[in-house]
Amino acid sequence: MSKIDAIIFDLDGTLTEPILDFDQIRSQIGIERGPVWETILQMSPEARQKAESVLLEHELYAARNCKLQPHTLELLGELRNRSMGLAILTRNCRASWEIVRDRFNLGIQQVYAREDGPVKPDPTAVIELARQMNVELGRTLVVGDYLFDIQAGKNAGTLTALLVNHGLVPDYSHIADYVIHDLLEILAVID
Repeated sequence: MSKIDAIIFDLDGTLTEPILDFDQIRSQIGIERGPVWETILQMSPEARQKAESVLLEHELYAARNCKLQPHTLELLGELRNRSMGLAILTRNCRASWEIVRDRFNLGIQQVYAREDGPVKPDPTAVIELARQMNVELGRTLVVGDYLFDIQAGKNAGTLTALLVNHGLVPDYSHIADYVIHDLLEILAVID
């Protein structure tokens, strides 16, 4: 019997290849550094509206033009065969997820997007998705390609897997329970 009953996936850089250029987004919004969304939330209403428009444009472009990570469909098919609970947790807008879902026929129903509440690394979304799937947090795996994904899972009490894109292992990789370089490695993690 598997030690994992459900997997919560990040979207950009995890199920899809990363194409969002956060340096360009920051430049267009007028942010020097730091998390884009948190900075937008602190702006005046007029500046926030403009910044959100820039971010939305980038997210929708990425959703329309991204490619899936290698082995994404193969992995999701195998996880469905095992009756694994599947969910998406993204800091992106829901519309970008829906475009990706429909383009690639991903069929994952449980999703928590930016509009749904606090964003990663806050654990609220992980806890809510596990509740919706009726799985224990300790039997849930959060998979992502960035620190916030791992922190959200850890803060909620799940296991975590960091997907390393392009071979560069980040200095925070030790926080994750597992470090993987290909999505198919998840099959060994959950067995």
